[in-house]
Amino acid sequence: MSEDTQRRSMTRRTRDFTVLIGTTGVVLLLLVATGALGLIEALSALGVIASVAMAYFAGSAARVPRSVSEAWPEKPAPDVAEASPALLSALPLPALEIGPGQKIAAYNRPADDLFQLASLPFARASAVIRSPVLLAAIDQALERSSLGAFSAELETGPDETWRAHVSRIPAGKTVLVLLEDLTPVKRAARARADFLANASHELRTPLTAVSGFIETMRGPAKDDTAAWPRFLDIMAGETDRMRRLIADLLSLSRIESSEHMLPRGREDFTEIVAASIAALQPIAAEQGITLKVEAPSAPIREITAHRDELIQVVENLVSNAVKYSQPGSEVTVVFGAAPSLAEARTTASQRWELSQRMTLLQALARSQLPEAAVWLRVEDQGPGIEREHLPRLGERFYRADQSRGGKITGTGLGLAIVKHIMAHHRGGLAVETRLGEGTAFGVWMPAARD
Repeated sequence: MSEDTQRRSMTRRTRDFTVLIGTTGVVLLLLVATGALGLIEALSALGVIASVAMAYFAGSAARVPRSVSEAWPEKPAPDVAEASPALLSALPLPALEIGPGQKIAAYNRPADDLFQLASLPFARASAVIRSPVLLAAIDQALERSSLGAFSAELETGPDETWRAHVSRIPAGKTVLVLLEDLTPVKRAARARADFLANASHELRTPLTAVSGFIETMRGPAKDDTAAWPRFLDIMAGETDRMRRLIADLLSLSRIESSEHMLPRGREDFTEIVAASIAALQPIAAEQGITLKVEAPSAPIREITAHRDELIQVVENLVSNAVKYSQPGSEVTVVFGAAPSLAEARTTASQRWELSQRMTLLQALARSQLPEAAVWLRVEDQGPGIEREHLPRLGERFYRADQSRGGKITGTGLGLAIVKHIMAHHRGGLAVETRLGEGTAFGVWMPAARD
């Protein structure tokens, strides 16, 4: 705004305020002339009105900008902070804004949780970042404004991988560092590779045995027909082992593919346990083992479950207990109901004194309120399991006889299947063991809602 324009604006304002005060004075004089108002009161009112008008005139004049740039001042070019704090806080990944000298100018909540920056005010990037590659990229981005975005994978621990994205903020002197946790992706990739390697190994062993005996029967034992029945029995056993392994792999794959979808059918838990035990009674009797079932006296609420999967859980746990029991021993199956998942977990997996315990899968509550649950516990009188092996229970292809010292055949997928089925039903799995006395596996899950 020019000086002439400002002068004309001030002249108009002075004229307006003069007319206002003059008009008010004329009105007060007319009131005095007619006797409606005394002279002293009129003069006092005129003085007050004039004072208020002059105060308003002076105050409003101070707020009149001399130019448009004063009314809407232009933001100076930033030196350090350039990214919007709201933008940083909206990012779901850890984000740091780093200025000259590698000073951390701003950060969001995930970055604070990762680096504990609240306790390190005015920290430098080198104080919290231990990767020379990332620090060098930050220095290059601070020095060269034309440097494009930089990304690199960082091994920050024995089993931890991050991807760092470094980019220069346009028209500023700061660098934005965005960190992406690749650890779950890497672990999943390693798990898939390990699974394929283990599956190939497990299938190769029986195939090698079968092909070896076929070659023997075709070659050296071609005329030794008396040995053929023994060879055929071994080949039949290895073939059955492959069949069970393939069946378990298909079952595990099917369960994993539908694990994110909750079951919808309502089933009788007592009937599921009874059907499973009835199917295993002949196998246990053949090995001289007694199956003992302790059912609750009161009826149990129904469960929201997939019937075949729950039968597979009971059969896997009971068959494992039978497998590791000596002839003449007893396998006990106990089940019941509980008012909450926490109480069901305690009842199913914490019944022995001086035992080693571990929760292999924690049940997920569907609400904050206590939720009715059902539980099942399978106890054997076997040799028990050493504590260092407990965390590995439930891994694919981990055979229990590796920890119990036996030579018991199996696919090593039984407990892995149980674990995934219980996860599918939002249930839990735990183990309790005492060396030389026995092992117990417990499962629990929510009951069906009314």
